[in-house]
Amino acid sequence: MVIGIEEFWRAKLAGSSVTTPSMLSGWVTGSDAVAGFVEPTLKVLDGDPATARIFLIAAPGAVGKSSYAGALAAATQAVVVDLARTAPLGGNFFTGGLSNAFGHLALADAAAGKIALIVDALDEAQMRAGSQGYEAGLADLAGITENADALPTVLLGRAIAAEDAYLYLGGLGYNACLLEIEFFSDNQARAYIDGKLALLASPDSQSGTAFASHTQTFRDLAHSARAKLSEAAGCDRSRFSGYAPVLDAICEFTLDPESLNPMAKLSDLNSTSPIELIYDIIKSILKREQGKLQAQFRERHPDAGIVLDGLYAPDEQLGYVAASLFSTPAPTPFSLSNSAHQVTYQEMVATFAPQHPFLSSPRAASNPVFAAYLVAWALKRSANASFVRKAVLKQPAIMSGIFFDLYEREMQRDANVLMPLADVGLLYQALNSQITPGQRVQLEIFERVEESGGGVVEIGFEILERSDPESGDALPGRTWGPYVADTGTVLELRSPFSNIYIDAPIMVELGDGVVQQIGAPTEISVEALIIGARQVLVVGVGPDVVKEQQTVSLIASDTDCEKVQTVDVSAVTLSVTWPGAEKHPWNRYSVDVVPAADENVDFMRRRLRNILIAFRSHSKGALRRLAAKIDHIRMIKDARGRALIEKLIADKILVLVLSGKFYELDPDVMGRILCVNYHELAKSQFSPELDSYLYDVLTMMPKP
Repeated sequence: MVIGIEEFWRAKLAGSSVTTPSMLSGWVTGSDAVAGFVEPTLKVLDGDPATARIFLIAAPGAVGKSSYAGALAAATQAVVVDLARTAPLGGNFFTGGLSNAFGHLALADAAAGKIALIVDALDEAQMRAGSQGYEAGLADLAGITENADALPTVLLGRAIAAEDAYLYLGGLGYNACLLEIEFFSDNQARAYIDGKLALLASPDSQSGTAFASHTQTFRDLAHSARAKLSEAAGCDRSRFSGYAPVLDAICEFTLDPESLNPMAKLSDLNSTSPIELIYDIIKSILKREQGKLQAQFRERHPDAGIVLDGLYAPDEQLGYVAASLFSTPAPTPFSLSNSAHQVTYQEMVATFAPQHPFLSSPRAASNPVFAAYLVAWALKRSANASFVRKAVLKQPAIMSGIFFDLYEREMQRDANVLMPLADVGLLYQALNSQITPGQRVQLEIFERVEESGGGVVEIGFEILERSDPESGDALPGRTWGPYVADTGTVLELRSPFSNIYIDAPIMVELGDGVVQQIGAPTEISVEALIIGARQVLVVGVGPDVVKEQQTVSLIASDTDCEKVQTVDVSAVTLSVTWPGAEKHPWNRYSVDVVPAADENVDFMRRRLRNILIAFRSHSKGALRRLAAKIDHIRMIKDARGRALIEKLIADKILVLVLSGKFYELDPDVMGRILCVNYHELAKSQFSPELDSYLYDVLTMMPKP
């Protein structure tokens, strides 16, 4: 079945006819056709679109959910409810909202099939409303669709928010269907580029005149640039070559008014990767801006000579843009010895900087790719980093998934650079913007003891793929790292998270001041833990996670959790261990860890726990982990850890499978021999039998 606007939605939402202007912010009628809109492909992930009453449309960040909502509303006369602009979700949000927006008869009209609702920005609503308000709002909306004559409702959001809403509504018994917006296909991307070029080529501009005379040549340049990018990415469904923000950047690069020789520009595209192509595009734009200012300066001061080379350099431009977007300190202007030259230059910068192509307004980037580049650039400047982190935490929409790749490119360019812990939360958030339903982002942070006796912290990221529907095996994922971290900063996590594993002497801060959602599985063992939220929500992440992994464990030597008023736990086992954890609201989940007999047994406890809880759901419920991950020095630490793994293999608690590529954990054998189950181990509950087992491993080791 084709789920298209003409083929599906016009008939599905037929009858919607509200034309009354809305009296409520965020409720929009009379949507116009979206200029340059290219309809993406929708893929059915779950549910039956033929019978569904509620449709959840998921997509990674910046793929075009809001454009799709606007185009769909324009075609069907539906009402768009933009949850980024409304009050937070809660009970009676939609039933009351209809009346407040369109009058007291609107609810009856919706029940009679005269009003269709298209609800956008689920992910922002989830963050603003908290769990109870969010779920109450969804239930209120679903109740409207129960009327026999009511039209179906369409909701759009990023992958996790849409998937969570689908599971919640399905659990309540509502007939829902989960769809996914796919990245543009080759033909769709070509159509998008052609339309975007026409929009950018203003008829009264130099680039517009050139485009009108050589339309096909410019199109060829843009398509060739995209083809090269797609080839470097190595896959047809690339998140780059089919990603609208990247296509926007290609179009802006193509129609650079200061470089309107498309054949010459094509020969300069020597990128070997998608990210390098993005950098080429951005460098070209910065060079263009510098040239424009220098040309005007030369007209005012023909005697300037060589001094022109330093005017409005790329880093200075980026400094002005960063100051506008993130309120960072303004850069020091290029210094000129001639006072008249200096006055002219400062006047020109005051004109040029606010109109930089990276800005659409003083506080908004013109393109998510440019915003991501600015964030990655500014984080490498110590004077700017703290301002940028604060801005991104306050305005999550600044971020897009491509930021991760841009940042990682900088890490690859200098292997000796340490990754600040303060950047890790932003990277985790960016990587979450890339995933699709069924995928999860995993973050691992471990202490690694060096031979010199000192310790460093290693960081690794991974995208866990959904299981193959045929075999049940997890599809191959992508991994990054390990990176060596600078532990002089704090790891901050604000947005909902899961699949985070930390065992390191660092400081971690959670919460946005209001709420922090923690999903299973999560294991955090740190030196200091700060929870800056009034409410903590601890939840399972879905039926695809095996029961052994529905655990959240928080361990810290020192904590600051005074702000926490309530802890709500749903479908998951929570354990907390820290001084004062026996006090409300943590007392129900507090676990006392019995001290080990000596430091060697304590070392082995930590090794065993880290090794065994590292196993992830794999192959229809089996717990597997890449052998190379388990055998890595950060897991075993030294000869004692190696001896422990060999013992676990000998006792068949761990079994090598798939030609030795994976270890598989047998929870039943583990429970029988170690007298501890996965949940108890996650909570650091060690049995006397387990301690005896570890002591035997130590005593059987060869003497040095």
